[in-house]
Amino acid sequence: MTKNNVKKQSEFEKTRILTETGVIHFRDRLNLVLEGASGNAFAKKVGMSEAVIRDYLSGKTYPALNRLAIIAQKCDVPIEWLVTGKGECRLLSESGGRNSVYIPFHQLNETSKSYSQIESIPFEITLIKHLGCNREDLTAVWAKGDSMEPTISNHDILIINKAHHKPIDGYLYAVEYEDQICIKRIQNQGVNLVLLCDNPKYPAIIGEKNESQNYKIIGLVIYLLKDLN
Repeated sequence: MTKNNVKKQSEFEKTRILTETGVIHFRDRLNLVLEGASGNAFAKKVGMSEAVIRDYLSGKTYPALNRLAIIAQKCDVPIEWLVTGKGECRLLSESGGRNSVYIPFHQLNETSKSYSQIESIPFEITLIKHLGCNREDLTAVWAKGDSMEPTISNHDILIINKAHHKPIDGYLYAVEYEDQICIKRIQNQGVNLVLLCDNPKYPAIIGEKNESQNYKIIGLVIYLLKDLN
């Protein structure tokens, strides 16, 4: 057997063992343990470098036993579950066993009866991490109507970060307006704040910044889930 064949056989055997023991999916469980934190914040929490955590999350490397023990202790999860996925873990009941969390829909968003019974939507923890958000600050809304076409269509779902409600030109925001939730593009015009529609057939909403308005900015749109039907 040639050296290349020996090397391939060794790599195959290593992959087989990692797969059979569940270790190969360690990075998925580590993503769950992050609970939406950034790689840098998590690295500080467990006392490791961000580069090391990044390698773990990519599946490039696996931690030694001493580091596994530290992560398990710092994050209050069983080390056996962290390594193999076996056993019970407090995180599984929160995420339904998936690498996601449930984001609630904003209560004021009135839509058709076929959609109104849905109270929350699962959202990838890794996306929350990459977007630099705290999951407690997130809410979801259904888009209604065609005022933001072609950017946003009826029944699209938008994820909103309530921690960012200071208006920035050109960005999309969820707004409470006339007892409904709508999505508008913000534009500062001197003393006025303008809520723009992407669909030109709808007029803009103009109000003075320093006056009490009949609308309230809920937060910044950070993610759009398109309805393809």
